[in-house]
Amino acid sequence: MIMRSYEKIALKPQIEVTDNAFKITLPNTNEIAAKALLSENERAVMALFEGKDSIVRKDVESALSVSQPMAVRVLKGLVDKGEIRTVGGGKNTRYVVIK
Repeated sequence: MIMRSYEKIALKPQIEVTDNAFKITLPNTNEIAAKALLSENERAVMALFEGKDSIVRKDVESALSVSQPMAVRVLKGLVDKGEIRTVGGGKNTRYVVIK
């Protein structure tokens, strides 16, 4: 039953067997599903965080070649999904990944 429940998921459970025990490691399907629900723009924004502690709205505008309102909408979507959080406000608003 366990293996069947992971049929459509890329990561599979891992089974380790020793002389007196066995261990099954189950990938977290909730985390996998959450990442799959990100739009293409949201995934692109998350990629901007590689090597950076934080980003600003202008980074999103430049990377995605979108308008200010669209960049705000994408960032708000990520905040609402719990992927990032805002730090500061107004002109000094920055976005950081929630670990």
